[in-house]
Amino acid sequence: AHEVNDCNDHTSFFVKVYMEGIPIGRKLNILAHGSYYELVKTLEHMFDTTILWGTEMNGVQPERCHVLTYEDEEGDLVMVGDVPWEMFLSTVKRLKITRVDTFGC
Repeated sequence: AHEVNDCNDHTSFFVKVYMEGIPIGRKLNILAHGSYYELVKTLEHMFDTTILWGTEMNGVQPERCHVLTYEDEEGDLVMVGDVPWEMFLSTVKRLKITRVDTFGC
């Protein structure tokens, strides 16, 4: 059985963040963020890029933007924002920043 991350009992929960084209991942404390918006803003600053998520995917210039996905407890890649924040916190195992044109959006 998989353990679920119980976010109420912890002040930090680090996950690895990988960006396409950068061979080394970086650690990020997911619990330092209170929403997808805060998480995306931190990652945009950390990796010096624009990350699209949710409804922002329409009419973009793919070569200039990235999307944020995460690996869940079953190993599936899921778009960030597809589930409520609290559910995301309990299932995220690692984050991946991918070019929009590579992801196929």
